[in-house]
Amino acid sequence: MSSRLIDNSGPDARQGDHWLSCWCSPATSFHARLTALNQLAGRRMKSAEAAQAWLHLMEAAAVRQLLSPPQTELLTRQFLMLAPDHAQSELLFSALVNRPEPAPAPPHGLVFMITSCARYIDAARRQFDALTRRDMAALIVIGEPALAVPEFEADRSLVRLPVEDTYEALTSKVLEGLTFLRRRYGGSTSIAKIDDDTQLLPAFNGQVLAGMARSHHYVGNAWRASDRCFHLGKTAHPIPIYARRSPALFAGGPMYLLGPRAVEHLVREWVFYPGEFEGLLYEDRAIGEGLRRAGIEPHQQSFAGMGIAPKIDDRFASAA
Repeated sequence: MSSRLIDNSGPDARQGDHWLSCWCSPATSFHARLTALNQLAGRRMKSAEAAQAWLHLMEAAAVRQLLSPPQTELLTRQFLMLAPDHAQSELLFSALVNRPEPAPAPPHGLVFMITSCARYIDAARRQFDALTRRDMAALIVIGEPALAVPEFEADRSLVRLPVEDTYEALTSKVLEGLTFLRRRYGGSTSIAKIDDDTQLLPAFNGQVLAGMARSHHYVGNAWRASDRCFHLGKTAHPIPIYARRSPALFAGGPMYLLGPRAVEHLVREWVFYPGEFEGLLYEDRAIGEGLRRAGIEPHQQSFAGMGIAPKIDDRFASAA
């Protein structure tokens, strides 16, 4: 089917190249790509058939050198959402997350992912400096919805992720950040998710935290339920009271540790089945629920007395 437009010769070949280039463009949405396949077929295709056409078009674009690495990443991510059970999906997932030359392993096998937003970037940079002064690897993550794939800043201290930069998109931001770090460092690195306003005190010891992450898959101050009004005043758009059940223990959001197995599971869930996280407003609860599907429960660990202090005052979306 897809060869009808792209495998011909003569003047039509130029038309086919233009169509294929537009289909591969980062500016073309996932929905628009699927719509184009249906239009090409003259009917509404099932996902398995669309997946085959998708792979054929990716191969044709690669042969014609129409794909940049970011385009390949984007098309692969969208294919895995389209057809997680396809025969090629595991191979493509492995190619996506296992780069030929990952970055050198971070000190002590642990990297701190500082979740922030453009509004509070100064606090995030202070957090970054505080961690790197203590010989810990760190990366700031913020959202930039105009992007199709993540984009590093020149100094490699910050990555902009293709998600909204709002409180209500925090679950997506954390999962995209985990995916980025898994791809950057490979599958043996632990990740500490830390808020930009969590304070580091003199007693902080990153090597102790790294040891905890090596010994346990998921570490933090475990909770069963959270305040259903916690988000009020924080979101960019009004959201009603959070009315979901809390089926899993979860580690509270100011900071928690994820070992390699937990990171791998969450990245796989996010890449193949992002819909599993829809409606999960509170990021820390979403992580706990996602890990519960793999039988991973949080190892209870209070960080009080370990040089880590969550900030007590709340920041509101309307704050100056």
